[in-house]
Order: sequence, then structure tokens, then C-alpha cells
Amino acid sequence: MEWLFWVLAAAFGCLGYFVLRIVTVIWWKPLQVKKCFESQGVRGPPYRLLNGNFADMVRMNTQAKSTPIPWSHDIVPRVLPYYHHWTKTYGKDFIYWVGSKPRLNVPHPELIKEILSNKFGHYENISSNPLGRQLVGQGLVGLRGEKWVQHRRIINPAFHLDFLKGMVPTIVESTANMLEKWGKLVLSGAEEVEVLKEFCNLTADVISRTALGSSYAEAKHIFNLQDQQMLLTAELVLSVYVPGFRFLPTRKNRQRWKLEKEIRKCMRQVIEARERTADIEQSGSYGTDLLGLMMSAKNKRVGGKLQDVRMTTEEIIDECKTFYFAGHETTSILLTWTIILLGMHQDWQDRGRKEVLEVCGKNVVPDADSVNHLKIVGMILNEALRLYPPAVFLQRQAVKPMQLGRLSIPAGTQLLLPILAIHHDQCLWGNDANEFNPARFSEGIAKAVKHPLAFMPFGFGPRICVGQNFALLEAKVVLAMILQRFSFVTSPSYAHAPVMVVTVRPQHGAQVILHMN
Repeated sequence: MEWLFWVLAAAFGCLGYFVLRIVTVIWWKPLQVKKCFESQGVRGPPYRLLNGNFADMVRMNTQAKSTPIPWSHDIVPRVLPYYHHWTKTYGKDFIYWVGSKPRLNVPHPELIKEILSNKFGHYENISSNPLGRQLVGQGLVGLRGEKWVQHRRIINPAFHLDFLKGMVPTIVESTANMLEKWGKLVLSGAEEVEVLKEFCNLTADVISRTALGSSYAEAKHIFNLQDQQMLLTAELVLSVYVPGFRFLPTRKNRQRWKLEKEIRKCMRQVIEARERTADIEQSGSYGTDLLGLMMSAKNKRVGGKLQDVRMTTEEIIDECKTFYFAGHETTSILLTWTIILLGMHQDWQDRGRKEVLEVCGKNVVPDADSVNHLKIVGMILNEALRLYPPAVFLQRQAVKPMQLGRLSIPAGTQLLLPILAIHHDQCLWGNDANEFNPARFSEGIAKAVKHPLAFMPFGFGPRICVGQNFALLEAKVVLAMILQRFSFVTSPSYAHAPVMVVTVRPQHGAQVILHMN
């Protein structure tokens, strides 16, 4: 029976070690981190086992979303109610808990600059919920290290200035089709338009044509699938991921599996069609758009050595997923809030229209050169990006103990970089931080705010959004063409209810009343 004793001893030893590890992770380590920050004057909501502060966050979010707000641009309390509450309670420097992980709020532009410009890998992207990663795949957003460098190097040429200029005619054509439909609606007496849906369709068409060589009609199925995927992803924002949960055949997981399988199948068909065309034409070229650049990547000589920089089909699919989503979502949201803002603030709508008519004329579509001269339009778009940035925050994680400003940061601490809150900070923007005032950008971003990194709608540093110039160019062209042909006011049926659904969206749509000029 001696052998049984040793078996039981080993089993109990393993069980004891396992229990000790769990207790260390969910209780002892968080307690030590909490004491570390409290000794430095940083406090926050109390730590709760397993779930952290998610229950409080969900409760405050649900309450905030239950009713619209007055026509105010002070939107932080509604979009990030838990952030607003904890800032008032604990000050700007506070810590809260994502499960058993500590997350430190970093609302100081100088420290954010230090984090985002770090080139030594001390602050890395947080590994997101595996279920949420399905939305953009393992593209630029999620890649790290050499693989990220390789993909960025391949994709960058698609967003160079000369390449972007060549996209303008396509943007103009897609916009003209949308405005022709609007004109017919107005003439038929249906003056109200829900512009969020219109801009989602428009920007989806533009990204399909310019980056992937197809029209929205051909790619519509993929976009519809991604919209469903986005809603499922949004449900994960305020939840703790349990390891292995993504493999359980729950109803939501089965939906996610089905959507992911169908999206990848459709994108694989797009890539295979491009390959067949190249084989038939025997040109050796897959095209000069983004998809073509990714498919054309070949071995390159770097430092005297031949390196394989080709992207696999699955990698190309992941990048296509990223650009199908981010490429149209960011611009459609920017245009939506800009139209809502100009519908509320008629004086700036008139000033923007006057500039467009002076620079472009009434019946001449914008081109790459004329768009560069639209200073007031640019100011309006910057102010829309400031008040309603598509991305509410960025997140990073310290991979080793770090000194950040006055604080000693334990390894593994997550860092919240609150873009929305910084964009509304009166200490940085002045007493009118919550007011729509494009004039603040009349002398450029540097003179609009006390710290240049207090304005970062597209991020900062090496990982700044690769498509930011494309998004701004597209938004300028579309807004200029709208101002040429229409005047508009925000509809009485519009309910002001900004909410975070991956990006900051109007919860109940964006209705405006159109009038033809």
C-alpha cells in the first residue's frame, strides 16, 4: 500500500500547487499591486475576485445608455460613465481591475507620448479577447514584432500621397451616386435621411473599389457579415474572458464560428479571382491596389540576405478583414458626426460651404489639388474628430517593471490611454473644451492645444493608423460635395445618444433634413 500513499501524496501535492497558483493569481498578486499603487497615492474602486470591476462598469453603462442626453458635446459621462465616475471619485490617476489584471489610467499626454513612442517593446498591445480578434483578424492591429514590421512595410505604399491622389476620382464617383439618390429623395418629398447608414454604404463602396478592386455591391455580403460580427464583438468589451470559453458550442459562439467561416470563404474567393485574372493575362501583376500589393510581395534582399517577405493567403485575408472594417468604419463615423455637428451649428456649415464654392465652384467636383486648399473644411473635420473620436481609448501593457513619470509600474500592469477624455479636457483645451469650435484649429494643431499629443484621433508613434491620410482625404471630398449640393439641419427626430459600439456611434441613428441648394 506504500505506492498508494505516494500516489495520493503526489496528487494532493499537485492539487495544492494548483490551488496555490490560483490563489496567487486572483488574490495575493492583485493585493500586492494594489498596495504598490496605494503607496504612491493612486487609488481606485475596490478589487473583486475574478470579475474585477466589470459588474460596476456594466451597471453604469446600462444606466447611461437608457436615456439620450441634451444637445451637448460633453459626452464622456455617457460614453464612458465608469471613467467619469472614477475620475470624480479618485482623481485622474486611478487604477481599476479587468478581472485580476490591474489597469492604470494614464491621462497625461507627455506620458502617453513616452508609451506610444517606445521602440524597445516595453509597452506592448494587450492580448485581446480571442473572440473579439475575429473582427479584424491577425492583421496590423494585432501583430507584433518582425511580423508587424513586415506587413507594415508591404502595406505602406498603398497610402503614399501619390497613390492617394489617384483614389480621388473613385471617391468622387461613389459620392456622386449617393448624392444623386439624395436628390431624388428630396424631390420626392422625403427630406429626412439617416446619414449613418448612407455613409456606411458609401465608405464601404470606396474601400472596396480603392483597396480591393471591387464595388460595394460585390462586397456587400462581406460587409453585412462584418456588421454582425461587430455587434457580437461589442458585447465582449465589458466581460472577462474565461480561457477555453471560445471552444464551447454556445449559441453566440456558434454564430461567431459561422460568421468567421463565411467571411474567410468570401475573401478567399476574392483572392483566388485575382489570381485567375493574373494567370489569364500572364502579366505577372496582381494590380496596384492594396490587395495587389499584398499579393505581389516577393522575396527581398535585406542586408545582403534574401528574406521571405511574402504574405500567406490567410495573412492577406486577415489584413483584408482589418481594412474592410477599419477602412470604412472610421470614415463613416467621422462623416456622420460632422454632419450632425454642422446640422446643429449652421454658422459653421455656411462657412464651410462658402469656402467650398470659392475653391471648387458649385458644379465642379473636387480634385486632389483643390481639396488641399479647403482649410475651413479641414478645421471642421478636426473638431469633429476631437469631440467624437472613432477610437475612445488605446491600451498597452508594461512587459517589465517600468518608471512612468512619478509612478513605478509593476510588470503586467495594463495602461488605459483615454483619447476621448483627453480630447475633452479643459486643462488642455480651455473652458470651451466641450463646445464645437473649429476656429481653435485655425493655426494648426500645435497652437490649438497646450500639448500636441492631446489630439490623437488616429493614435501616435510607430503604430499610428496607416490609413489616417486616406480617411481624411475621403472625408474632405465627401463633405465638400455635400456642401456644394445640399444644406441641412439636424432632424427633430434625432436623439443625441453617443455610445461606444467598438467606435463612438449615435445609438439611435443620425437623422438630418436635407434641402437642395
